[in-house]
Amino acid sequence: MEVRYENGWTGNGWLLDQVNGLMHEMTRTPRRLTPPADVIEEKDRYHFYFEMPGLKSDAFDVRMEQGALVVTAERKRPEWAEDARIRVAERSYGTLRRVFELPEDASPDAVHAAYKDGVLEITVEKRPDSKPVKIQVN
Repeated sequence: MEVRYENGWTGNGWLLDQVNGLMHEMTRTPRRLTPPADVIEEKDRYHFYFEMPGLKSDAFDVRMEQGALVVTAERKRPEWAEDARIRVAERSYGTLRRVFELPEDASPDAVHAAYKDGVLEITVEKRPDSKPVKIQVN
C-alpha cells in the first residue's frame, strides 16, 4: 500500500517527510490527552458526557476528590510487529484525564457512571437540602 499526501507543492516532498517523521516520533511517547466533554445542569442533577471511544468500562477511574470530579483512563497503543512500517498514525494514545470543580450543591455520595457507544456519562445529583422548596403561605 502506498500513501500519498497531496500538498500542492512541487518537489520531492522532503518537508512533508520531515514533518511526518517528527509527528510520528511525538506519538511514540505516552502523553496526557484531554477528552472532549459536555456538562449539562438540570434542576436536580449535573450530567457530564465524555467522548472516549475505544475503551472498555473497566478502563475508567472516576473519583470525587476535594470537591472535584476526576476522570482518568488509559488508551494504550496497540503492539505492531517490529518490521511494520506505520503509514498513517492519527489516533491518540496515553492517559486521558479531565477534572471539574463541582459546585457546593453537588452531592459526592450520589454519583452514577455508565459507558456506552464511546461516551462516558456521569451523573452527579444535587444535595436535597440545596434544592429550592416552595413554601405555602397561609
